[in-house]
Amino acid sequence: MVTAILLQLFTYTWLMTKEIDLTLFRRFLNNFSSVNDEEWNDFKTEITIHNFKRKQLFQEEGKQCKTVGFILKGCFRSIKIVDGEERTFDFAIENEFITDYYGILNSRPSEFNIVAVESSIVACIEAKFLFNLFDSSFTWQKMGRHIAEYVACYYQERLLSSYYDSPAVRYQKLMKSSPELFLRIPHNILANYLGMRKETLSRLRKKSSGPIC
Repeated sequence: MVTAILLQLFTYTWLMTKEIDLTLFRRFLNNFSSVNDEEWNDFKTEITIHNFKRKQLFQEEGKQCKTVGFILKGCFRSIKIVDGEERTFDFAIENEFITDYYGILNSRPSEFNIVAVESSIVACIEAKFLFNLFDSSFTWQKMGRHIAEYVACYYQERLLSSYYDSPAVRYQKLMKSSPELFLRIPHNILANYLGMRKETLSRLRKKSSGPIC
């Protein structure tokens, strides 16, 4: 018992003192607008690092979202409860943002949960600070505009796919865009996301990975 407690204490201390490499975060932001060292260092001081256990909530339905997260390691899914059942409608992995943009922009409680699929590390920024930053200089204004455009295009594509693509087509698109999800996420959750039964997903997977002549 004492050994287990000491091990947990050592692990917690190591996580708190270990310097997190934010190079990939900066590189991702530079895709939208290049920030110089001074701008990055000022921004970095507002970042807090949070560790999430599997099934731990990043954002809870019914509570207003106040944080924008950038996934350094791990995977999350967005869940809406419909008629008492979970409906997974989005995933996010390394080098992607997690937040409730709609809730933040409209000062409304979130209508969905964001939960960790696996142990994850997230760089978190207070949304209020971030939006004030977007108004502070041309560089940050440009970044804010491009991020907004990126988010709008992403959700429009997802919306059109949900309306017009069959589950089989959505499966093929997911295999092409994010094949790693099939190795990291339980198939019952993937089937829920694709709008099909687990057995149907298994048949599609077997068909797509059939023998090569």
